[in-house]
Amino acid sequence: MTDPEFLERIIRYQDGALSPVEIEDFERALREDPERRKHFAEWQLRSMALHDHFRQEAFRVPAPTPARGRPHRLSLRPIVAAAAGLVIGLFGATVVWAISTPEWIATASRVSGLGDAGFEDGSAGPIDTGFPKTTGRWSGDEATLVDLEGGRVLRFVSPGADEAVPGGRAISCDVFQIVDLRSLRAVESGEGEAMLELSANFRDGRAAGTQPSVTFMVQIFLFPGDPAILHQAWPNNLGEALASGAAFVHTMGEVKPEWHRLGAKCLVPPGADFAVIQLAARPNLRPADLESLYADAVALTLTTRPDLPVKVVE
Repeated sequence: MTDPEFLERIIRYQDGALSPVEIEDFERALREDPERRKHFAEWQLRSMALHDHFRQEAFRVPAPTPARGRPHRLSLRPIVAAAAGLVIGLFGATVVWAISTPEWIATASRVSGLGDAGFEDGSAGPIDTGFPKTTGRWSGDEATLVDLEGGRVLRFVSPGADEAVPGGRAISCDVFQIVDLRSLRAVESGEGEAMLELSANFRDGRAAGTQPSVTFMVQIFLFPGDPAILHQAWPNNLGEALASGAAFVHTMGEVKPEWHRLGAKCLVPPGADFAVIQLAARPNLRPADLESLYADAVALTLTTRPDLPVKVVE
């Protein structure tokens, strides 16, 4: 692909990092440009880790010229419904991907190594400060566990700088946990694909229209090696991550504050020993105090799929 700016937008779309205005521009570009629709479909298929032969066969079918005046709807969601056989107008033509067997099943389960996912295990009060040195425990910038509406939640208090970056700016309030993934070795060694999804609820309890806007974020990074030494260079060692995923949402308070769920997905490559999961609240004007910003109900889910035996028909 020779359009790096559009490629970046595809990646940000998959990560849920586009604003509503950017999504509208992205959808308009896909509607108006068949080549971009094709590239978008290719990247969606690649992101779902379908086999190379499936992609090659799917895109080898020449697209006939559609009948004049025939309307086509453009599907912009990930192509995950292929399990039943799917007709998609991404190329201005009708292409059918047919699964040769109906017994394709995806199974999902919670990853057991995530500690205190609901923030209910300990007493109210501040979490540990600094990047975590052990697995299964929350720590990071200044944040505290508080009681809210009958349950305990995490409240973001203040952005902090990274210890390994002397003089670095405090941009966002980041909370981390390291999760051991070595128990997933059996899944990695089997046939098919494995995907981790990190999800969490966020709430902006400020009055509607409050400035500055705040960006809530979930991120997941997969690393090989020993998690006990990662804190020594964080975040300078982010380049060592085998895979990552992120999702964002921007808020400016609400008339009636509600919880909103964010989810970030990441394929599990061979050699992934542990995950770093990150929850963050970033004020988009600095310096700024954080108030009434919360997170809760964190989940780390592993979804596995067997190999997909497929054939392509026109």
